[in-house]
Amino acid sequence: MARQQFPSVANDFADVVSFLKDNGLYPKPCPGSFVATARRLHRAVFSLTLWKFRLKGIPEHGQFFVEEIASDAIQIIPHSILGFGKTPRLLIRGIIENALRHIYFSDHPIEFKRMNRDARWYLMSEELFGYPGIHDGLMDLEPKFDAVNRLKTLYSELSATVHGRQVKDLQMCSSLSDIKFSERMFERQVAEVERCTASANFLLAAFHSDRFSAFDREDRRVILASMPAKARRVLSGLE
Repeated sequence: MARQQFPSVANDFADVVSFLKDNGLYPKPCPGSFVATARRLHRAVFSLTLWKFRLKGIPEHGQFFVEEIASDAIQIIPHSILGFGKTPRLLIRGIIENALRHIYFSDHPIEFKRMNRDARWYLMSEELFGYPGIHDGLMDLEPKFDAVNRLKTLYSELSATVHGRQVKDLQMCSSLSDIKFSERMFERQVAEVERCTASANFLLAAFHSDRFSAFDREDRRVILASMPAKARRVLSGLE
């Protein structure tokens, strides 16, 4: 299913490539595997942005975070292609945080108001990762597909590289010329985006199961295609 081509995704990818070329963002010379890897990145980003446009009419305390997910996802494309090592990982962490914030704050409008009123108050990551485990609609799903655990593991891995806990995690640039496209790094970053997307989309689809079932058929298939077969089977049991 993940290898299927969807007209909406293909058309948007063509527009993205044109934009990259017109703005001097397309790598030169272009490695042979670049287009295939870029397609994978675009498919993941496209699926994450769908929530912003398809979850219409939800309250502000939920809508804000799906818009931020889309913003983070879109920014990954140019940052990865330009050869930035740290910022794509910061953006992936942002997607994870905002997917969990969307779920939490959708149920906690008072806390959302407090977050915007009190600059010193914020949710600890332990609370964000822990909330799906006590949510009536999500708590029974983790043993079937461990989306939260997968996101937590990825988040920890990304944090190690972003904060440079060990020397091997450091990615130092001594000049602007050191920032350039790396096929190997691009492939690694895309794999990390795909890991994030699979679990984030699963949680959003499960949390909004009724709304998700009403999405257009192609939109549903695009989102489902970002997940492994096990996750799709779990979601099919919610319908």
